[in-house]
This record gives sequence, C-alpha cells and structure tokens, in this order.
Amino acid sequence: MQVAVDGSWGAWSPWGRCSRTCGGGVEFSHRQCTSPEPQNGGRYCEGQRVKYRSCQTGACGGDGGKSFREEQCEKYNSFSYLDIHGNVKEWIPKYAGVSPRDRCKLFCRAKGSSEFKVFEAKVVDGTTCGPDTTSICVQGQCVKAGCDQEIGSNAKLDKCGVCAGNGSSCRRVAGALSKAVYGYSDIVTIPAGATNIDVKQRSHRGVKHDGHYLAIQAEDGSYILNGNFSVSMVEQDIPVAGAVLRYSGSSTTLERIQSFQRLREAITIQLLATAGEASPPKVKYTFFLPKDVPFSKAKEKKGSPHVIQPLGVPQWSLGEWSECSKTCGSGWSRRDVECRDTGGFLSELCDQDLRPADIRACADLPCPVWQMGPWSSCSRTCGLGVRRRSVFCTDYTGKTVDPERCDPARLPEPVSGECLTQECEGLAVQGGQ
Repeated sequence: MQVAVDGSWGAWSPWGRCSRTCGGGVEFSHRQCTSPEPQNGGRYCEGQRVKYRSCQTGACGGDGGKSFREEQCEKYNSFSYLDIHGNVKEWIPKYAGVSPRDRCKLFCRAKGSSEFKVFEAKVVDGTTCGPDTTSICVQGQCVKAGCDQEIGSNAKLDKCGVCAGNGSSCRRVAGALSKAVYGYSDIVTIPAGATNIDVKQRSHRGVKHDGHYLAIQAEDGSYILNGNFSVSMVEQDIPVAGAVLRYSGSSTTLERIQSFQRLREAITIQLLATAGEASPPKVKYTFFLPKDVPFSKAKEKKGSPHVIQPLGVPQWSLGEWSECSKTCGSGWSRRDVECRDTGGFLSELCDQDLRPADIRACADLPCPVWQMGPWSSCSRTCGLGVRRRSVFCTDYTGKTVDPERCDPARLPEPVSGECLTQECEGLAVQGGQ
C-alpha cells in the first residue's frame, strides 16, 4: 500500500526586479510546493506562494512634478489618437467617476474633453491608487502603504504635506469674497508650496448655476479650468505640477476646488461672474503654507481679506467618500465629518458654518440607454427582401458605448421588416409542358 506524502514548501526565491527605479516600487519572491511534492493523495502546501515588499523608495528627480500615473498615460500620446483637428490627443489620468474597485486600472482622459479610455487592465506596480491616498497598486489591487512609500506603513502626510509630520511647519491662510464684477476677477493667488487647498463657492439661495463659477489660471496666465466663459459641469481631476486639483463641477449648489499633494507652481483662483449684483457670491477658501514661504496680501484685490490663523484651533476632519450608491442616474455618496483638535480628539469647537457636507449627489449623469440604429439596406436589389435595425447602447451625449453599460433587462428585440426596392424583371419561365 502506498503511503500518502504531504507537500512542503521549498525555499523562497531571491527577490525579483523592482517594478520602479525610484518613487516606491514592488518586488516579488516565490516558493514552490516541491520539498517534497504531494504524493499518493497527500495534502498540498498551505500558505502564501508569493510575497512582495517595497523597493526603490527614494524620491524621483527630474520628473517635472508629474505623477507616475501621468507618465503612464503620456505613453499613449501618439498619432494613433488624433482629435478632429488632426492634433495628437494629450492623455492625462482620470480619477473622477472611477469606481474604487477599478482604481488600479489605467484610466486616461483626453485633456480638454470628457473622452476617456482604459489603456491597461493594471497600472505598473507601485503606482498610487489615487491622488487622495498613499496606498499603492500591486497586481491590480489597492494595497495599504504610507507616505514613506512602504507597504503596510501607517505614516501619513500632515496638513503641511510633510510625511509623518506634526503640522508645525506651516501656517493656515483663510479668506473670503462676497463682491464681484462681471467677468473674471482674482480671488487669491496661491503660492508654490501650498497644501490642502479648499475653495468653496456656495450658490446663491441654493440655486444651481447662480451665475458665479470658480476658475483656475496657471502661472503663465493660461486657464486650466473654466476659461473663455466656458464652464465645466462635471467633476474632474486636474493634474498640475506636483499636485492634483479636484473640481466638483459647476452643477452643484456647493462648487468646490480641493488639492492633493504639494503645489510646485503658483495658481490663481478666480471668480467668473455672469449674474447681476442681486446675487452676490459667497466664496471661502483655506490653504496651508510653509512658514518660510512669503505671502503678500497687497497683491490681492479688495474684497479678498486674508486671515492667518494658528494651527491650534480644532479642524473638521474628513473621511473618504463612499462608493456611489449608483453608477448613473443620480445616487448618493457619504463620508465621515468630525471635529477634532490638534491631538486628534473629538471636539465641539469647530465653526458649524464651515462644516463640510457629509452627503453628496453622485452619478448624476443620465444612464446609457438602448437606441435603435438606422435601417440596413435591403437584402435584395429587386423583389421582396428583408431589412434590419441594429440596437446600440448610447450615453447621454449620443456616443456609442459598450453594451455592458446599458440595462440588459431593457434590451429591445432587433427589428426586421420586409422591403421591396423594385420588381424583378425577366422572371424565370417555369418548366415546359
């Protein structure tokens, strides 16, 4: 009778090649169930066959402030993708509207439009899962990592953008705007080095599109958001040097711009006013600046006072937004909003008027729907034939999208019908007598 032999793990292999040369990559080690292999019905080895760890965690130099995900999207800037004017499309990372479970796919958006593509099912290992987290992607899964680029680390960025800092190296700047003239006017110029930017424009009387909109001007004077009297309605993430700016879209009662990471170039926040004086704007902003970075009030326009406040006051602590309850057609997303002091303890001393919302509408774009295509040509050039109409899945812009995005329960049956282009001439004579 043969004796069952249980399998046992062999030695771990040497660590493989790091996925990145800087900025925090991932390397793997494997082992096999071969010491010995299971025989005669013996049990297979239990436990992990693969393990991984962080590598090359030193900062990257000469990246121009671009994220690793930006570099991956840029690889698709080629003549394979041209716009209607024949220019090469510039692909940038897409974060807004991407499901949390898909954060480790390479979603890229064509700059200046809402067109996007999923170029890779998995980003390169070591890519951060998003602009608002330090967790990284490993084999297509988001894995906890700290701001020190180490997998499993609890190290976090403080409000000053310092890894594992205590918040003492910067100061808080706050201001407001309650008057405006028609057109564009400066609210504040935010210097390089700023972190945790939060600009809010609350609609007059809670009405959407009240005639006031936030805009962003780059250091060279070009607009990177809502320039030329053209306003974006949808949420989007805007890569800038060293950071990502998240814009809520204008179709909300609380229009908002937030930043992640540290600015490397100054930006100017502006207000685009198209309404009369009967509905004055209500703009408030805050950001944090290193104590050694100068900030002058003199350059700001009247009506934009600044108040430099100490860091010792309690602040609203925001959790991450939950996944939207729907992918389209209007859903809801929630987050934790807590008042905490500098020690991290709960407090009741935060300004309630500045309490951020803990619920927001999401997926407010109409769901894709099934549409009947045009009739095909007749199957016969003469005599009785058949023509058909195909079924397409289209989004709210009329663009054809993947059928998986439409409700399969509402899929209409393909339509076909008889057609007669013309009578056939010279019909065949039936057999003779």
